[in-house]
Amino acid sequence: MKPDTWMPLYDKICSEFGFSKQADLESARLLVSIIGDNGKDSLEALKRGFPKRVLLCGGSENLADELSSIVYEGTVVAADGATTTLIESGFKVDIIVTDLDGIVEDQIDQSAKGAAVFLHAHGDNQPAIRRHATKFAGPLVGTCQCTPPPQLFNFGGFTDGDRAACVCAELGTSEILLAGFDFDNPSEKSGKDVEIKRKKLAWASRLLDMLRQQGVRIVPASELHK
Repeated sequence: MKPDTWMPLYDKICSEFGFSKQADLESARLLVSIIGDNGKDSLEALKRGFPKRVLLCGGSENLADELSSIVYEGTVVAADGATTTLIESGFKVDIIVTDLDGIVEDQIDQSAKGAAVFLHAHGDNQPAIRRHATKFAGPLVGTCQCTPPPQLFNFGGFTDGDRAACVCAELGTSEILLAGFDFDNPSEKSGKDVEIKRKKLAWASRLLDMLRQQGVRIVPASELHK
């Protein structure tokens, strides 16, 4: 998603949710100070020969059930907490898009096994960035949702799931199979407001529709059986 498309949406999101743009920028600068500028090389390497189809998994409660009926041997992309469910379901994870909100130890483990990680900085995850950003051994690309410092990237996207779709589109995929996405029934997490999560999922659905309008085919993973 190009900056001239994303940034007006970012303005609306910040206004709706009361996010601090300054806090986003501070988090982005923190991430840069820790991981440096190696992300560009990792990104270019990923773009070379990136597949036209990927399986993108979100963190809905029905992900494990969906995976039990999927036979897929291509590139698997995990949106944050979906990493753990994929591991438990016997899937190899190739790419992780995370703001460090899931079981980070599983993401670090997959990174050590070669998974590429797109690590996202936003206003309220600075403590997690300080704690974990140095622990990823595999390819690492830093992202943010504000105007990016030179060493970071902003491909658009708000939640881990739709941001992962934006990442895949940037890498060159033209078809995204979705598993574990439920835009009507947000997963409950301790300390999280379900209604706010519902509003975030509405934005996620809207942003995926925008990618569709830009020519990316985004369909349920059940399409594999048709």
